[in-house]
Amino acid sequence: MPSDIPNEVVMARLSIQVAVVALESLFEKMSALPRGEKTLVSAEVVEACERLKVAQKLLAQLEDAPDEVE
Repeated sequence: MPSDIPNEVVMARLSIQVAVVALESLFEKMSALPRGEKTLVSAEVVEACERLKVAQKLLAQLEDAPDEVE
């Protein structure tokens, strides 16, 4: 990554990557669960997906923000 990328953008990208990996792992584990257990976990999955969407939106805003000039 270029060194001129703000730390906030780098951290947001890393956080999103971690969330994506965690969700992919969860989906894989859920595929083997009995139907009743899948229902119990679905609320947590929905919440995690919403958090990921918020993080992606924030990252897009940070990437589009004009550089501050002092």
